[in-house]
Amino acid sequence: MLTIEQRRKTDRKRRERWRKRKLAQGCKQIQIMLTPEAQVILEHEKSRTGEPYVQIIHRAILGLEKGLPTTSSKNKAPSIISETSKAQTGYSGKTKPRSRISDKKKASQQDQLKLF
Repeated sequence: MLTIEQRRKTDRKRRERWRKRKLAQGCKQIQIMLTPEAQVILEHEKSRTGEPYVQIIHRAILGLEKGLPTTSSKNKAPSIISETSKAQTGYSGKTKPRSRISDKKKASQQDQLKLF
């Protein structure tokens, strides 16, 4: 049986090989911080689909290109949170849903998101 130090060393080597392989495939590694609201939504999606976080985030980003509604930090759209998540975060659900984003505003927001 391997010692904890040997195991850590092999794990680091394995992760480094994986990163190099992904970089060779054209992937880019980034680090992000999520708001508590985003964490709840990501956890809900993970429990719903069973997909890893990376696949959920990848699918969401690709959805931006397909023209799904987007929001800026000034104009937040209501989020879809399960009833159990509402109780955990203290979200009462009493807020009034906002109307759809206009086409003109959506086009402007999509231009802002073309960072990649």
